[in-house]
Amino acid sequence: MLIEFKAENFRSIRDEITFSLLASSDKALDGNLIELDILKKDDRLLRSSVIYGANASGKTNVLAAMYNLQALVVNSVRNQIGDVLPYSPFKLATEYGAKPTKFTVFFVKNNVRYKYRVSFDSEKIIDEFLYYYPNNREALVFERTDTTEFRFTTDKRVQNDISKRTLDNVLYLSNSAQQNYGKTLEAFKWFKENLHIVGSMPVVQDYSTIEMLKNDSSKRDIIKALERADLGLVDVDAEIKLFKPNDAPQEVVDKLPRSFDMDNGELQRIEINSYHLGTDESGNKQKVWFNFETEESEGTKRMFSLIGPWLDALENGHVLLIDELELKLHPMLSEHLIKLFHDKNYNKNNAQLIITTHNTNLLNDEIFRRDQIWFTEKDADSGSTDLYSLVEFKPRKDQNLLKGYLMGRYGALPFISS
Repeated sequence: MLIEFKAENFRSIRDEITFSLLASSDKALDGNLIELDILKKDDRLLRSSVIYGANASGKTNVLAAMYNLQALVVNSVRNQIGDVLPYSPFKLATEYGAKPTKFTVFFVKNNVRYKYRVSFDSEKIIDEFLYYYPNNREALVFERTDTTEFRFTTDKRVQNDISKRTLDNVLYLSNSAQQNYGKTLEAFKWFKENLHIVGSMPVVQDYSTIEMLKNDSSKRDIIKALERADLGLVDVDAEIKLFKPNDAPQEVVDKLPRSFDMDNGELQRIEINSYHLGTDESGNKQKVWFNFETEESEGTKRMFSLIGPWLDALENGHVLLIDELELKLHPMLSEHLIKLFHDKNYNKNNAQLIITTHNTNLLNDEIFRRDQIWFTEKDADSGSTDLYSLVEFKPRKDQNLLKGYLMGRYGALPFISS
């Protein structure tokens, strides 16, 4: 579970922003809350959160920052000397190109709280630390400063050996987990296994849904969910096929990176078949094959892309991040998907959902608590992103949130010149 995330000097985010899933003292919609004994007294977590804002205000960059940190944790251990890190600083002020990007995240894994922080530039990890809270008491796992200076309070010999084998452009968290060091392994697994991010394209971007179709039980769940979405589908199957570059169209080959091994490399192609209910010549019901890519609507493709990660998150208690949830989806379908996370009958393992959207129909106090609603706004002078919660405005209990937003009370609206 995610508790809080901070980011600084990343894309449009210049100064530090804080995104929190800690609930306020508001008594509304208790079903939207998660209660854990390991949290501080009276603290509760939110099951979901939504981010609004004008186009180009930085909504996507909030999620992209989390993705960037996840990718850094999962992939940095593969780096060789000289490999460049995924450094993308604020570009509208020259001095920020010489400053590090900083990420801090508070999360829960296996009923233990963790706090992890890292700062880096394109060449090296500058600072890094990990704390955990067994029995609700803070304990240092490791601290790294000035790239090569380490401090340990436990397992010093083991950790010192690992630190000596950690390159400047590799996270100690990743390297120590790769070497099966138990006190960092669980934190690493949270990034790799419990954080799932889906972008704003309607096409299938990852293989979650396809992999789930290989399991009979999971496939039944997917088909049932697609049927409930009123898409007309009664069955679907898919597979990932490998083929050689020589068998690919020239326009595909032209887009391959220069480093691609044309002789030994393999490409992947997703083949999806969908089926609708039709009739034969005698009027009997039969399944009719459709070409998923050319004959299904963009909304059906988007729903298919979402349904695997959605069900997987609910089943396993993951944190799911969705950029532009409303893309190609009917507003009622978006609302239905969100409410699954708020329903304890479906969300039994405390999964969490974070979305960006322009769908103002969701600004409804029957769907979201005030502390679940966030906004991004771009500073007119600096071009940097500001992130803030609706709670800061202290709206009255009877105030119409949708009307207030569209009237500009909370900012985060586009300024359209005449």
